Amino acid sequence: MSVEAMPDAPATFERWIKATTLGWLIGFVLVVVLAIVWDQIGGGAQFMVGIGMGAGVGLMQSRVVREWVAPTRRWIWATTIGMGLPFLLWDLGAAVGIDAFFSLPLCVVVGSLLVGVLQSMLLRPRLNRASWWIPASFVGWGLPAAGIALGDSGLLSGPGALVSVGAMFLGGAVLGAVTGKVLLWLQQQSAV
Repeated sequence: MSVEAMPDAPATFERWIKATTLGWLIGFVLVVVLAIVWDQIGGGAQFMVGIGMGAGVGLMQSRVVREWVAPTRRWIWATTIGMGLPFLLWDLGAAVGIDAFFSLPLCVVVGSLLVGVLQSMLLRPRLNRASWWIPASFVGWGLPAAGIALGDSGLLSGPGALVSVGAMFLGGAVLGAVTGKVLLWLQQQSAV
């Protein structure tokens, strides 16, 4: 890809952060809606957390990533499936009697790797070194998950709940900043 064909880097970075942050917030709404619907059906499961967040983030990111991935619905599916699968596997384990402590951060970390792998495969045809997207996804999703885990751990005497809530609501901006920087770097590597 020639330098002339590259989108404006600062504008792309800003659009990416905005899209990812909005997608994160939409993900929260989707999680709540899915939880209400699932509760009416009579189920109690965690898969809607991964599916809701993945769908929200994937939907909004797809509006920016269309410059490299077509059709964009593949990006939405990669994000939804990648983040939803660990939660679904946890639920299936519980359904067959595997008694394990549910860990949101663990599901998010596994999901971040799956999302990174699936999305990097979509980026690979247009961007050199797309495999670097995998650690970017891991760090981008993992930092908010670590903040939530730290806040919920009880290790922070007074501000624990604030750290957890802050990580929940600022997670999209963190995810967007981390992956956005790597997206710009991938663009630069492909322009050379």
